[in-house]
Amino acid sequence: MLSRLLPLLLVGCCTALSTVPSATAQSSNLDTVEGPGAGEQTTLTVTPHTLTEEVSARALGVKSPNGTRWAITLIGISSADSIELILEEEALPIEDISRPEEGEAGPTRVYVSQQTFLTVADRSDVRLRIGDATTQLPDQMRTEMQQIFEKVV
Repeated sequence: MLSRLLPLLLVGCCTALSTVPSATAQSSNLDTVEGPGAGEQTTLTVTPHTLTEEVSARALGVKSPNGTRWAITLIGISSADSIELILEEEALPIEDISRPEEGEAGPTRVYVSQQTFLTVADRSDVRLRIGDATTQLPDQMRTEMQQIFEKVV
């Protein structure tokens, strides 16, 4: 009896497991944390996206009592690298670039307006120029930027 029942149980278990979505398919790459300042909340991509061999990026939105801030965090660039966002050969406005202090390690934050953040999120033809290298943001990161916007606003 057990020898006939065991194969049926195995088939049933395998079928049930194959219909359950994987944990990675269900999980989100976004998180909302307190800070950086008092009363602020930051929604950001948890796992950075690879842009080049040396550079990866995260997107974030900061909601504060005084408004919102939008940024792309670049990991692995030098403090001397120039940074531009380009759409159809025109540079998109960058509000501020925050780099680590001399001799310190850390990411560079490129702060942009809400409109620029949404343009980058919506347009696959926006390019990011870092020094002499030019790349595009991955589709998944742009999708996450749209999700960040929806959560922050």
